[in-house]
Amino acid sequence: MEEIQRAWVGSSTDENAPSQLSPTRARLRAAIAALASAQDNLAEATAPVRRLDAVLAEAERLNREAAAARDDDEAALGRWIADGGVGDRPHLSPTTGASSSRLSELTAQARAAVSALPVAKEAQEAAVERVRRAAAERDAALHGVAVEAATVAAGEFTEALNRALTIEATIRSLYEVLSTSHNGLAASEQISAAVRRAKAAAGVPWNRDAGQRLLDLLAHDPAATL
Repeated sequence: MEEIQRAWVGSSTDENAPSQLSPTRARLRAAIAALASAQDNLAEATAPVRRLDAVLAEAERLNREAAAARDDDEAALGRWIADGGVGDRPHLSPTTGASSSRLSELTAQARAAVSALPVAKEAQEAAVERVRRAAAERDAALHGVAVEAATVAAGEFTEALNRALTIEATIRSLYEVLSTSHNGLAASEQISAAVRRAKAAAGVPWNRDAGQRLLDLLAHDPAATL
């Protein structure tokens, strides 16, 4: 079993020894790298969209702010007119002036952002699709390694079962010899009872976390094992 494991398990930090990984694990290593690259590409493609969206969001906010300020100014002017124009005519509020000035400065940027946004979003969507395909390949490769790891563990399980069955066969031989002896029946029954007790006493807690832990590790480390 050690010889089998050496063929497919390599150190997770030994980047200079790719031959230590099985083809299945080498595929996973490549898929992990491809997914990381696709995710980096997505981050790069998303940054322009966020910047353009921020310009448009700021323009929209200033539009709302300017509109609310104009409404307040018009309401104040309306009250002044209704009161007969007594006193000084209301001036535009500082908010109206500041919002209008800033909106005027931002208008050209907003138009440019509207023009550039479709191309930026197209690039972002293409990057999202690359991440989706890379993630699907990483998952497929990961599942292949999970099957490989389980197959190796199943071989160890077979060896452990054979060792147990060898012991049982030895005990069974003694039982059969005594059971056919005219004065060995009582002893054979005690041996049979001992075997039943041994089987009843065998058992380990169910490890529900081992499988998930392996999958979590394999998502980043193709050399992880059960």
